[in-house]
Amino acid sequence: METKNSNDRLIIADTSGLLSLAIDTDANHHLAVTAAKGLADKQSMVVVPGEIFTETINALGKRFGHARAIETAQTLTESSILLVIDTDELIRLDALKIFRTAPAGVSFTDCLVMATADKYETREIFGFDEIFSRQGYQLPS
Repeated sequence: METKNSNDRLIIADTSGLLSLAIDTDANHHLAVTAAKGLADKQSMVVVPGEIFTETINALGKRFGHARAIETAQTLTESSILLVIDTDELIRLDALKIFRTAPAGVSFTDCLVMATADKYETREIFGFDEIFSRQGYQLPS
């Protein structure tokens, strides 16, 4: 994986974290902004699986319109601490293994985020879904 800067701390982004960051009326907005500032200050690299990027832009487009979705997509792709990656077959297969045993309310996308975190050997996920903390992942501090 190529990175935009030379640090070792990787955080995996989830749609819930990116939406909370982008939507100022979101219940987790202030927490997301605080976490994002900390990541920028520490020069962390936030890995965004392609599926998460797509889901985030689609959700913003449906809720706030095409222009807002495009603006956010541009911000994400131009950020020096965010790196959108294509997931590979191994991540998808690992995500499917997690999904098989996950509670009914857990999405495959959340399992994909956890499988990506496992691949990159990080326990930090920039996301607010309860499943992450229940599985031992944490919001970056």
